[in-house]
Amino acid sequence: MASVHHGIRHPGRPAPKRRGHLVLLTSRTADGAGVHFHNPSGTTAGTRAAGLPLPVFERFFAGRGVSLPGAPATGT
Repeated sequence: MASVHHGIRHPGRPAPKRRGHLVLLTSRTADGAGVHFHNPSGTTAGTRAAGLPLPVFERFFAGRGVSLPGAPATGT
């Protein structure tokens, strides 16, 4: 989970501040240059489940986050 400014819903606009609004980072983009995340306060499907290049995400990132452990992998 990462703390970001709520303006992340409008990534084309400048980030007015970096402050606390939590989003859940779910994965990296295939090329590793961006992230996918879930923003529960997004106003549309495209802003609730979104992906952004890292430089854009970093403009909104408050520098705080929480790492949540995942379930252990199982062999099949």
